[in-house]
Parts: sequence; C-alpha cells; structure tokens
Amino acid sequence: MSPRVLVIGANGQLGHDIVRILRADGGWDVIPLTHLDIEIADPASVAGAFQAHRPQVVVNTAAYHVVDRSDQTAEFFRVNALALKLLADATRGAGAILVHFSTDYVFDGALSRPYHEGDPPNPLNTYGISKLAGELLIRASHPRHYILRVCGLYGLSGCRAKGGTNFVEMMLAKAQRGEAIRVVNDQWVSPTYTVDVAGALARLLTTDRYGTYHVVNPGPCTWFEFACEIFELSGVRDAVRVLPATSAEVYSSVRRPANSALENRGLRESGLPDLRPRREALAAYLNERGTRRA
Repeated sequence: MSPRVLVIGANGQLGHDIVRILRADGGWDVIPLTHLDIEIADPASVAGAFQAHRPQVVVNTAAYHVVDRSDQTAEFFRVNALALKLLADATRGAGAILVHFSTDYVFDGALSRPYHEGDPPNPLNTYGISKLAGELLIRASHPRHYILRVCGLYGLSGCRAKGGTNFVEMMLAKAQRGEAIRVVNDQWVSPTYTVDVAGALARLLTTDRYGTYHVVNPGPCTWFEFACEIFELSGVRDAVRVLPATSAEVYSSVRRPANSALENRGLRESGLPDLRPRREALAAYLNERGTRRA
C-alpha cells in the first residue's frame, strides 16, 4: 500500500499544491485536512485525526503568520510553537515522519549573502521568534522530521491570510487598475513558487535524510525587482508606473530582516536537484495562471 500522508492546511496556498503534486506523483495516499478537520493546538483534535487516518507521514503547513500583529504574542506561540510540540509528540507516537514548514524570518538579515542552513537564527519579530521556537520543539521531540524553510511564496490558490491572493496577483491587480505602484527596494528575498516547493518535498520524502532544509527558487532579488519582473514577463511593463520605496515608507513598525534570501545548500549536499531559477519559476506560474483562466 502507498504511504498515507496527512496534509494539514490542505486548502492553503502551499497545502493545495502539496496535495496535487503528491497525488500526481502516484506513490502516496494523500489525506487533505483543513482547519475544520483538525486544530493542531487541541490535543483531542490531533488525537482524533491520527486515530482516524493512521498516517505514515504528516505534513504541516498550518501557521499564524500575520506578521504585523505583534500584539498577538499568545496566538503566535499557541499555533507556531506549542502546537508543534503536540504535533511532534503525536507523530512520534504514531511512528510517522513529520514535515513542517518554517520561514526566512528566523534570520535577522545582517548578512550580505543568502542564508544557508548552518547560519545561526536570530529573529527580529514575534512571528519569527515563534517560528524558531516551533523548530526547536520539533527537533527536541521527534528525530524523524523535515523542517523546510521557505520565503516569499506564491501559488495559484493564493494565501488565505492575504484574502486568497499573493504578491504576484496583487501586483497584476494594481497594474490592471492603473495604479502607481510603490514596492520596497531595500529588502532582499527569494520569491518561490509553491509547485516547486511541493516537488522538492516529494523528492525529500523518498530519502531518510532528516533535518532542516531551505527550499526556494534560486536568484535573490528585492521585492521591487521581482515586481518589475512580473510586469515584464506579463507583457505590461511599459504600461505600468512602478516606483522603488524603502521599508520604512511601506511597512508597519514591525521589524523585518533587510536580507532574508535563502540558499538551498542542504538539498545540494543531499544529492537532490535544486529548484529551478526564480525567473523560470515565475514564467511557469504565469503560464499556468493563463492556462487556467483560459
């Protein structure tokens, strides 16, 4: 029988593509779970889901990631940290493998190069601190885990926390409305297509090389540079007025790392293929987007 995989947060931007890529792979019995099916911070809910489905692999994409809500400390730690201890214990007890998604925001942005897995974390805000706490609790609780740090995700299903959209769609919507667009040009990131993250996960699951991995489309850029690339590949660059801005002009008072670009060193050292470059991934997203709309 195919290994049974529970995907928690299956209706989210990342979870949606993980479900469809693992199902397309054909080697997995995928059980999609939404927040209606499981509350990862509730012991009874977790126990019930594990008893009902008896998984061999548990993939958790659930998180509280409204970065600007620095006043929601308890919620950040309830979902991003304490729930991970509960989930890790339950997964270990079931003899299953745990996959959890973390963030580039565990780093402080002080480096002038992309961060690799061996660089020490030093988060700047409550969200990043809570995500790092979740990582530490998993490592202390269950040795058979994969922690995948991602950055700047965009996918066709959109991010539920952003109203079902993503950065690419927000830029294209602004262009369609004819707005003057201001985008930060002093924050370096690794924009990443969720389909490619799902593909990397499928390959990782065929190994037993547990640990922490960075999983991004290579090619760091600023959000401004990425916006320009979106308009260029969409064929609307000449019709759009896009202006560079500073983080201080655009963001709230919550501190963000000036550089949170990631390097996929762990994948390469494990003998696994790297993800395709940033521009190629964006072109694939825009092509699939156009195909679906047609």
